[in-house]
Amino acid sequence: MKGKHQFFDKDEKALEDLRADFKFRLVEKIIKQFFTESLEAVLLKKKDIEDGARSLSTIADIAARFKVSKATVHNWMQKGTIRGTKVGKNRYFTEDEIRAIFYYLKK
Repeated sequence: MKGKHQFFDKDEKALEDLRADFKFRLVEKIIKQFFTESLEAVLLKKKDIEDGARSLSTIADIAARFKVSKATVHNWMQKGTIRGTKVGKNRYFTEDEIRAIFYYLKK
């Protein structure tokens, strides 16, 4: 009877090892996916900024251009009129997004 219990104990140990390995592999896959997606998002933002680097504007630039307060520009962002690209603590806007404000103001 002792031999039979040893067999089941070994199977239980092997099964625990497989479960632990599966969890590890699953967590590892999730972490890799998260960092890959994060890296892709950063690279896309960087590419957008590099493509439009000549014509990027800040919130202050837009406020001065339209002769409105920075709070008004923030309201436009909350309404979805413009979005911009956030880099660090700053948000930058392309010329196309600024043109969208013209259409918004004409309504």
